[in-house]
Amino acid sequence: MTALAPTRTTDPGLPDTTGAGKTLTDTLVLTRRNLTHMLRAPFEPVIAIVMPVVMVLLFGFLFDEVMSGHGTGDYRAFLIPAMAAMVMVYGVAGTASGIARDTARDVMSRFRSMPMSPVSLLTARTAADMVRACLEVAVLIPVALLLGWRAENGGVDAALALGLLLLFRFSLVWAGVLMGLLMPDPDAAGMVVYPLAFPITLLSTGFLPAKAMPSWMAPIAEWNPLSAVISTLRSLLGAEAPSSDSWPAEHAGLLAVLIPVLLLTVCAPLAIRRFRTLSG
Repeated sequence: MTALAPTRTTDPGLPDTTGAGKTLTDTLVLTRRNLTHMLRAPFEPVIAIVMPVVMVLLFGFLFDEVMSGHGTGDYRAFLIPAMAAMVMVYGVAGTASGIARDTARDVMSRFRSMPMSPVSLLTARTAADMVRACLEVAVLIPVALLLGWRAENGGVDAALALGLLLLFRFSLVWAGVLMGLLMPDPDAAGMVVYPLAFPITLLSTGFLPAKAMPSWMAPIAEWNPLSAVISTLRSLLGAEAPSSDSWPAEHAGLLAVLIPVLLLTVCAPLAIRRFRTLSG
């Protein structure tokens, strides 16, 4: 009896779509594709980068003398960490609209029909948006230096502050990926971020210390997760932070790390599950 050769389940002419090496290669290729799209359609990224710079200049010059008398010390030093965190929050709009655009145009489906790692479609988007986050910070820092801001605690604490900022953005990027997958209309996915981000950024201790707010607003601002991130950034960068005996203020460092980790834990698995559902 002639032995039968085992049936080959994959085309030998196609590259293997499994393994960490393949995933990394596909992620790098798609990350380059996403960054190229940003360069070819720069309006939204440029606005996202320029607007915080304009707001830093506006608040730094117009409100410096007024706000310095409310326990903030040097208001510009008080303001810069808040603006950096604000840049991270509003940048999610680009993530959500980018994912929604690819979904609406069936780009996801076309890529999945190719011999590539499926997970790289999402990891490439997060990688490209983290590159964009670094660029946003790189633009903001020189403006802050021109205003007289300095990282008073030295390079190590400044590096920790940057790491916290990027961890915060990474968790928000995955929230944006989930939002883009849930709302396949690119315009709606991008615009829905602003009604959510606007009250979160304003109802925080980013622009005013809690003790300068109305009594009903102060607890809301202190328990705002963004306030913990901003307070920790101020502490690391040596900015004077108004004293407070509230629990969130006393444990701001713990919350600043715990909140992004929890957000990642929730949003990343949900985004991957949603992606598999759309691609199934």
